[in-house]
Amino acid sequence: MENLRRARYGLTGLIMKVNKMSIGMKTYSLRGMLPLVSLFTPLFANGQEAHKTEKPNIIFVLADDMSYRDLSCYGQQRYRTPHLDSLAMQGVRFSQAYAAAPESAPSRCCMLTGLHTGHSSVRMNSSARGQDNILDSDVTVAEVLKEAGYHTAFVGKWGIGLQGTEGVPYKQGFDYCFGFYDQTEAHTYIPDYLYENDRKVMYPQNKGFEMARRYDYKGNKAQNTYDKDGRLYISELKDPYGYAYSENEMEKAAMNFLKRQTEAKDKSPFFLYYATQLPHGPVIVDELGEMKDHPEVNQLSREWAAMVMKLDSFVGKLVAYLKQTGQYENTIIFFASDNGYSMCGYTERGNGPHWPDDPWLKNKGPFRGGKFTAQEGGLRVPFFVSCPSKFKPEVISTPVWLPDFFPTAAEIAGLDPHARRTDGISLLPLLKGEKENYTGHKYLYFSRGKEQGVRMGAFSAYRADKNSPVELYLTEEDTYWERDLAFNYPEIVKEAIRIMDSSFTPHPWYWTPDETFADYQKKVKRAKETGNILPVYRPNGIKSFPWEKKK
Repeated sequence: MENLRRARYGLTGLIMKVNKMSIGMKTYSLRGMLPLVSLFTPLFANGQEAHKTEKPNIIFVLADDMSYRDLSCYGQQRYRTPHLDSLAMQGVRFSQAYAAAPESAPSRCCMLTGLHTGHSSVRMNSSARGQDNILDSDVTVAEVLKEAGYHTAFVGKWGIGLQGTEGVPYKQGFDYCFGFYDQTEAHTYIPDYLYENDRKVMYPQNKGFEMARRYDYKGNKAQNTYDKDGRLYISELKDPYGYAYSENEMEKAAMNFLKRQTEAKDKSPFFLYYATQLPHGPVIVDELGEMKDHPEVNQLSREWAAMVMKLDSFVGKLVAYLKQTGQYENTIIFFASDNGYSMCGYTERGNGPHWPDDPWLKNKGPFRGGKFTAQEGGLRVPFFVSCPSKFKPEVISTPVWLPDFFPTAAEIAGLDPHARRTDGISLLPLLKGEKENYTGHKYLYFSRGKEQGVRMGAFSAYRADKNSPVELYLTEEDTYWERDLAFNYPEIVKEAIRIMDSSFTPHPWYWTPDETFADYQKKVKRAKETGNILPVYRPNGIKSFPWEKKK
């Protein structure tokens, strides 16, 4: 089991010297990451000669809980997102893209390590121990890019390693880190503190912020106050306008990192992983912007829209800076969301079992289910890659997923994308318009606790638990999963069952698909008895979240 999960880098025909590199407090072996000497000349789609030998910069902007139709280029009609739209329309957009998991932590772990939830270190938001973390034995894409000469930065919501554990970003290959490391503390936008590398950055001006009432969704009642200009006014603070809004702090940290790269004498390429909180709830934004002009609409819907537009505005600033400093043409920008539809969870409507669409924004997308389930609506995400100087605009319907980022980034950096055993496949051939060189996935495997899903070709299979029948849908024609075709295609169902039964390994703390809830509770009991329960950190002094009270 450990050999399968921890297998690092296989040789691909050449015997290379094993270099031991120390990153933070972590030592790992980069055996077999073979340089591709001639990679970057064909990267330029328009035959440009400039910067032929320079490795491209890489930026990944990961939205948090963004709905499939939150961007106007994906069909949002209540507002516009011009900057993200521009990147998408000038880039390569994947119309059938999946997160590796239907919730935050495992999705991020899988994207950064290239492994699916059947054998990744983080498989759900919580294990029997609490909020678990990635391990020292994991190799992240940041570590691989760092070895390839990249300066690396993480800014935003980490969510896969509490401070004090081996899973913090500065022990996982990132030179510079800023933001929330704890996913539960990231439920606030008016933080008591954020982390910069291993130190706390305190925000005393936010003391007294009443976090608990922001989770009161009864009657979809607004909990935030905005003045006539649409500015957030927090009456319980000593200075109602003097708060630090976390997203603004993260934007400054990201831009300062880019400025340091521009001014550095060492002109190494950079990798910026910008994992914004936006638009994850509870909804609150420092400025409503144009959403202040729609008082007839429920405030929660307008706040969500303003949060999406705020992210779009920052992406516009980021792109403008890259152009101003001459780095835009040599920077590849990835954009995605970490999981499927979740907005209804921040209203009285709630998430499961129906995940109702927002009546004004209509932003869910044409899918069954939503966040926290291995159904289509929990997994389908917006995803595109933009670099006009290197990739021609195209819309690609081939099913792909976020674990593909690991081998893609490795190949962009001039390394062999097949050298490390992952569950991803490099997307670079698709980005370059060389479909004949793209092998594609035989299947994509998903799980969350007892639930399992498989995307195989045009079909999607779903099993609610090990004792339930497998459902089968022709997803390309039936995105709502309304017509179960399991009876019509028994051989495909048989293959789906084989994949489901063989794609996961046991885990001492996570709920795996072969277990009942009672089995999982035994793990919880063992964690308590052996002193393995992890600490819980909640934002702004809140004593418990609504979902904790229900337990």
